[in-house]
Amino acid sequence: MNRQESISVLLTTEGTYPFYTGGVSTWCHRLTHNLPNIDFTVLAVVTNPSPQSKYDLAPNVRQLIKVPQWGLLQPAEYSCHQLPSVVLRNRWNTTPQVIAARFKPIFERFLALLFSSSCDKEELGRVLLELHSYFQWYDYQKTMNSADAWNVLWHAVRAAWECRPPATEAPTLAELKQAYRLLYHLLMVLHFPVPYADIAHSSAASFCGLPCVLAKLANGTPYLLTEHGVYLREQYLNLRRQVRSFFARWFLCRVVENVVELNYYFADLVAPVCAYNSRWEKQLGVPADRIKVIFNGVDPEKFQPDRQESSARARVSSVGHIYPLKGQLDLIHAAAELRAKFNNLEVRFYGTPADPEYFDACRGKVAAFKLEDCVRFAGSTTEPWKVYNDADVMAFPSISEAFPYAVLEAMSCGAAVVATDVGGVREALGDCGLLVPARTPHAMAEAISFLLNNATERARLGQLARARILQHFTQEQFLNSYGRTYCQLLSRRHQRFLPAYSW
Repeated sequence: MNRQESISVLLTTEGTYPFYTGGVSTWCHRLTHNLPNIDFTVLAVVTNPSPQSKYDLAPNVRQLIKVPQWGLLQPAEYSCHQLPSVVLRNRWNTTPQVIAARFKPIFERFLALLFSSSCDKEELGRVLLELHSYFQWYDYQKTMNSADAWNVLWHAVRAAWECRPPATEAPTLAELKQAYRLLYHLLMVLHFPVPYADIAHSSAASFCGLPCVLAKLANGTPYLLTEHGVYLREQYLNLRRQVRSFFARWFLCRVVENVVELNYYFADLVAPVCAYNSRWEKQLGVPADRIKVIFNGVDPEKFQPDRQESSARARVSSVGHIYPLKGQLDLIHAAAELRAKFNNLEVRFYGTPADPEYFDACRGKVAAFKLEDCVRFAGSTTEPWKVYNDADVMAFPSISEAFPYAVLEAMSCGAAVVATDVGGVREALGDCGLLVPARTPHAMAEAISFLLNNATERARLGQLARARILQHFTQEQFLNSYGRTYCQLLSRRHQRFLPAYSW
């Protein structure tokens, strides 16, 4: 960075830093701890009001704001940002007349845009700014639970649903209530004030990006969007498994698609962590000149080769949350094939179960294949470099990825890697490891078997992987890229886009 004075950055997260572990949290932690000239305010969208921090915050993190979307019905219950007198004033001022005159017209415009075939993102941003301004003066729960709000949603959904093919069944009252409940919680981020900063930086093109959009509209704050995984793609993959109702999935898709595209529209710069992500971004309307890939980077001093003497067992390890998109079930299937070839096989899964149902399925599959003697769920580790150095082969069976830190860390430790060819994994690994298609346990088993039988090739690939990290993916390169980007964005700060609304 060329500037000596501090820059203030509003860094927004969702379901990650500092309350949950994972790749995005690792990215946030390294960014905040290693850019001391940046004053960060972290605004974390969380699933409940009382998560406990998993990380020690850097001294230059001036404020941590929790924005719970779930676990409460009345945001005023969690109003550390508001004086009790303000909470009471807002509640008293929220009368049926106010809701009908001031909220109802805005909500009608919001839903009309949400369900339109070609949503005007400029207009949608303005409407969200008006909703946000309204909720700074009036009570969220009383407004959203009003008969006016329900009727507006009912009429908007009915009008949109009538445009679908006649064979499509109309949603039941229970499904409408489910959609309304989901929208109630997802929009709760609009209740919370947006802190002032020189730059707004979102870690996902999701609901945590809405405060950044609002900051740009109200104050002209430059907006930097970093995409790790492709949020929209991941939601498509998750919704079918998590939401049974077709109508509720349709409704959520409309909401999520518009939120993602809104983030893309207003971001001054979209910085995916790999070029793979940029294909989605371009397809969804981001001009190429507003996309800049900034790769993740690792500390090669912390993650360095320290190979131990080979154990008596053929050890295959995998690092990642136990979660469907991480593909552990596929590696268990591969282990069943490998068990027939290697009597001394040991497969270790490191990571916390992020999905209890999926974790149960993994353990059930281990029992079904009678692999209890060779497959172990080792839990999380505070010393991942030891895992990478102790393994003969590091396996990454993900179904979806961005630019995973675990792969970079394993490469930096000189590990022999077998990974699925998803997201930016190919960009990270290059020709320094073996790639197989996702959801193909047999191909993964064959690649692992080849490396377990060939120590010379394992060593060669490990040396190439370490050299590739030093050339392209160090933490220093990663930090310098963000430091320069912050300065460049600050130099072209906009004037205020829209006047502040007063009620």
